Amino acid sequence: MAADYTIENSSKAKLQVTPEGAAAYLANPYILSVHWGLYALQGRGEWVYWNERIPLDVYRRRLSQFNPVRFNAEEWADLLVESGLRGLLITTKHHDGFCMWDTQLTDWNITRSVFKRDIIGELAQALHDRGLKLHFYYSLLDWTAPSYRNDWPAYVAYYQGHLRELLTHYGKIDGVIFDGYWPRAKFEGEWAEAFAARGKWDLAGTYDLIHSLQPQAMVCNNSHVPPQPGEDYQVWELDFPGENTTGFNTTEIGAMPKAVWWNLNSGWAYNPGIHNVKSPETILQAMAKARSTNSVFYLNVGPRPWGDIHPEEQQALRAIGKYVREYRMLDNRAPAAAPQAAPKT
Repeated sequence: MAADYTIENSSKAKLQVTPEGAAAYLANPYILSVHWGLYALQGRGEWVYWNERIPLDVYRRRLSQFNPVRFNAEEWADLLVESGLRGLLITTKHHDGFCMWDTQLTDWNITRSVFKRDIIGELAQALHDRGLKLHFYYSLLDWTAPSYRNDWPAYVAYYQGHLRELLTHYGKIDGVIFDGYWPRAKFEGEWAEAFAARGKWDLAGTYDLIHSLQPQAMVCNNSHVPPQPGEDYQVWELDFPGENTTGFNTTEIGAMPKAVWWNLNSGWAYNPGIHNVKSPETILQAMAKARSTNSVFYLNVGPRPWGDIHPEEQQALRAIGKYVREYRMLDNRAPAAAPQAAPKT
């Protein structure tokens, strides 16, 4: 039997982002998105644990193998500045449940790996030092947390506890985007077992938690439906507002601010088997189209397992940044023209 979901009612949410937070979001419309986690070791995308049905005890051995010694938060932050980017959106926890910060709620986290360092903490400091924005991606779906299948109230408390840590330990946070909750999706068999929620997410309570701890933070749920009460903007994956060329987005456009989420390379996470970095002019054309719809533009990369962003991706980002700065593409909300030829690096 297929699992058939309805959109959770979040009308009891009492809070929204502050006007100042919403204005700051729209004034910084070019943000780097990063999909990075334990899955980078396999180099076959962020869904490798599920796609290849890796046993959890085998997957957990990656804790002794994940050692991104080339990671340097200062270099990442400098790259953002050089590339004309205004902030960073990073995966704090993807669907595999692995946490990229020093959470006290599970040992399934970066500080229990051989690396031992708090990735989120180091990035937060480097970004704040440069006046850059910091957004968190968090997956509501969790393939490895036992409570996700066996004790739903405990899981809701667990994920809300994670948010409380993320929103109180790392200074000012400018946004939170959720993934893994797709109320119009239908899953059958083992897909339902692995993906289906066992109850309500308490989204109203979650949104109020975020807005109470970080009033300026923009909240989004990548649910492929229009924004619900307590949410502050709507996002389209690999698409533009209202088009739904992918088939999983929506043609409905809500009244909230908008964002589009694009990839620089093929796929979201590190995958050398499908490596294909898009040209700077291709990205600039997508950015110009996003701006013509008054949408914030997220450009995603997947760092390598040893902690650096691929050199070819860095080169493309810098070329894009040169054009963005030279033509003051992000200085106002008017659409900017895309180049007809590749920008010179």
